[in-house]
Amino acid sequence: MKIAVCGKGGSGKSTVTTLLAKELAGRNKKVLVIDSDESNYGLSRQMGVDLPLDFTAYFGGKQKALQDYRG
Repeated sequence: MKIAVCGKGGSGKSTVTTLLAKELAGRNKKVLVIDSDESNYGLSRQMGVDLPLDFTAYFGGKQKALQDYRG
């Protein structure tokens, strides 16, 4: 099962995602939550996990990724 949660800012996406993930995990389902919003740290906090590295860190950081993208 795959679930995508989207909407405008302040609509409760992080809250809905957290509640769904915790409920599914409580039912012994495997859960993977991916947050693609690098400017919002609320989901990690609500999930009770450490803030992960920014995705661009795996490519040498945001500035290097932008530089490589622009050529």
